[in-house]
Amino acid sequence: QPESSSSAGESAEASALPGQQQSSEDFSLTLPVSGAAITPFSGDMLVKNETLGDWRTHNGIDYACAKDAAVQSPTAGTVVLAGSDGSWGPTVAIKDSAGRVWRLCGVASPAVKEGETVSAGQTLGKVGSVSCECAEESHIHLEVKQDDSYLDPAKLMQ
Repeated sequence: QPESSSSAGESAEASALPGQQQSSEDFSLTLPVSGAAITPFSGDMLVKNETLGDWRTHNGIDYACAKDAAVQSPTAGTVVLAGSDGSWGPTVAIKDSAGRVWRLCGVASPAVKEGETVSAGQTLGKVGSVSCECAEESHIHLEVKQDDSYLDPAKLMQ
């Protein structure tokens, strides 16, 4: 289960994936907003999506936050998307040094552009709306993908 007692200013280190040697500074991680985790990563378990009215996996963590609050980068890396991403709405995606892509959905007014390098804790934009989860309270959806697999962001941020 995700930790909800961390604040945006706190960071945690994640260990390198098996077979990869990374320095700890490559994995300085920061929560994207100061709010509590409201919807956890579901893995293979189906959960009800109130906006779409169906059952599906929840491939990330939703963090409650006020609309227009600043959103920080959870990790250092290269911006691979800063714009609209279909039903997810305004999204910023960052590829870290291990090849994982950290997607933050609901980031309006991006303060970064594709190709830019960002550091953990750097402001990416403001909280907007996650289109396919707009029936939920104001939040940011954070998911992490390595190759074709979704990873639990809470486990990476421990």
